[in-house]
This record gives sequence, structure tokens and C-alpha cells, in this order.
Amino acid sequence: MPLSLAQIIAEKRVIVVVGAGGVGKTTLSAAIGVAAARLGRRTLVLTVDPARRLASALGLEQFDENVQRIPVADFAAQHCVVSAPLDAAMLDVKRTFDRVVGRYAKTPESRDAILNHPFYRQASTTLAGTQEYMAMERLYESATSGQWDLIVLDTPPSAHALDFLDAPDRLVGLFDSRAFQLLLKPTQKLRTGPFRAGSVVMRGLSRFTSVEMFSELLQFFSHLSDTFEGFVEGARRTQALLRGPETAFVLVSACDATSTEEARYLRQELQKQEMFAGTWIVNRVAPFPTAPALAGPELETQLEALLVALGPEAIGGDERQAPRTAKLLAEAARRLGTLALADARVVATVHSLARDLQVLPVPRAPDEPDSLAGLFRMTEALLDG
Repeated sequence: MPLSLAQIIAEKRVIVVVGAGGVGKTTLSAAIGVAAARLGRRTLVLTVDPARRLASALGLEQFDENVQRIPVADFAAQHCVVSAPLDAAMLDVKRTFDRVVGRYAKTPESRDAILNHPFYRQASTTLAGTQEYMAMERLYESATSGQWDLIVLDTPPSAHALDFLDAPDRLVGLFDSRAFQLLLKPTQKLRTGPFRAGSVVMRGLSRFTSVEMFSELLQFFSHLSDTFEGFVEGARRTQALLRGPETAFVLVSACDATSTEEARYLRQELQKQEMFAGTWIVNRVAPFPTAPALAGPELETQLEALLVALGPEAIGGDERQAPRTAKLLAEAARRLGTLALADARVVATVHSLARDLQVLPVPRAPDEPDSLAGLFRMTEALLDG
């Protein structure tokens, strides 16, 4: 019997929300946090670049790196009953990187040399994979801080949904590579080898960049070598956390073939990496009966009879408008029914792809929630299944 999302929220220490871009991961992450607050769990929702509307829904002026609390009283003011406060924060790549360097540098002098180096200021925000790796570091430091019962991570928007999962492995692979090990040797030794002044390598590099700039880069890597062991150990700890029994992944897709296929592939990769996928949420499902999509002309006849029975007030005081109004209503119902039927087929497909997971349809809403009450309403679908 698969675990329900309610059980996952109640029992796990980390929930990682994954899926293609644009499927509502961030809003669902916040709603999962609200659901955890309903269950009395001290929860931190970590997100990446949330929309202003979501910040407003949580009663925050804006998201930032600092943890911000949504007190129980704020929920009560909107007639929402929760048993624990909810905390929220946004990933700040640069500030997280700064903390990680401070944690892994062996001396204050080494830390300052890295943080103040001009190459660091660029690498800490633009280096490929930095955002994904720092999301994992922030997740680990939050999960092991003891401040919260549950961490909900809204994964970074990536070109591929697996980028964040691969970040620790890529970092270990990079630092273990022969080329990187060469750069991590002390600068003085490098200058006596292939990178010495006037060598073939340095003459070749001078065609693309200045020798002074490359020397500064070598110096930066020399300082960075002081943090090498810490970064690798941190990456391995994060890998263990993601594969451990206290972590669950929640897949999210919408009612379209592209995001469904992305979630299916992601689920397969999670299985390969021995990571636990607990629930597959199909978001924005049309909450409408499918029957009108299959109805013929009899639908208009039934609607017209109903309008006549309701009296002239139901059709603007003119019974002659009943046939036209019935036709318009029938057409609208058929279109909504067709949409609901298409969404139901997508949900059925997901059921067939993930028979051992809870498949959780979440109804489509006219707009994203703009209040705590709106997020609270979303939790009904999440907790009741």
C-alpha cells in the first residue's frame, strides 16, 4: 500500500518537490507547508524565486534569504486552523555559497582569501550548477539544524529536472578529476610545471587570455583547494540525506503530455538512484463532470425544460430566450466537459504509469492562491486525497 501525502507530511523529515517548470511546484510546496502546519509540524518551506503573488498569499512583503515566520495567529485571522507556525525562506545562492566556504575553509585567512578574490564573486553566482548545488547545501544545513520537524524544498527551475539531483555527484566528479586536481595544487608548483612562464601551455593560453588573468585563476584554485575536502564531504552527506529513509520526493505534473513525460522520466531516475518517490500530484485538473462532453442534443432539451420550469426570472424575464440560453449553456457545458474528460484521461495515464504511488489530482483554480485561506483550501485536496 503506497504512502499517502498526508502520511509523508506526518512522518518524513524532508520533502523534495520535483517536476517540470510551470506546473505549480512552488505553490504546491507552500501548500504542503500549510498542510504540515495543520498537522502540527514545525515546517520550513525553501523555495527559489517565488512569484510575488505567493509571497502575498503567505502574508510576506517579499521572500528573501532570511527565514520568515507565518504565525498561527495569521492563519486564525483568516479562519484557518493550524497547530504550528510555518516558516519560509528563499534560496540566495551567493549568501549560501559564502556560508559554505566559511564552513569548509580550514583557516579564517583561507576563507577571506577566497571570499575576497575577484574570481569568487563571479563563480559564486554564475558557475554552472551552482544554484542546484547550493540548494542541496541549504537543504542539508536546514534539515540538520534541529529547528524544524519538516523541510519542504521547491526545487530550482532547471533546463532539466534532474540537474539538482546530479549536483552533488557532479561536484564530487569535478573535484576528483585529474585536470581539477592539477589546478588545485599550490600555485608555486604549477609555475614550475606546464604552467611556468614561457612554457608551451602558457604561450598557447596567451592567445585567448592574459597571462596575469590566468595566474589569478590559478591562485584562486590554490585557495579553493583548502575547501576541497569539505565540499566533497558535504556533497556525500547530501547524497546520503536524499537517499535516506527520512526523505520523500513528490512528483508534480500538469494535464499535458510534456510534463507527464518529464515526471515519468524523473520517477525512473529516482528509482535508479534509490530515492523514494512517494506521491505523484497531477495539478490543475478540471473539477467538472465529464458527462456533458458525451451528451448530444438532449442536453439542450433538458436545459431548456429546466429554464422554463424555473420561470421567467431565470432567463431575464423573457421565456422566448429559453432555447437560445439553453443552447449557450449546453455549449459551455460541453466544452468544460471535454476539458474535464481530457484531464481525466491524463490522470488515468498517470495511474497506469505509477501503480505503486499515490496519484493525487489537485483541482484547477481560476488563479493561484492569493491568501493563506486560499493555500489552506488547497490542503483539502492534498490531505484528503
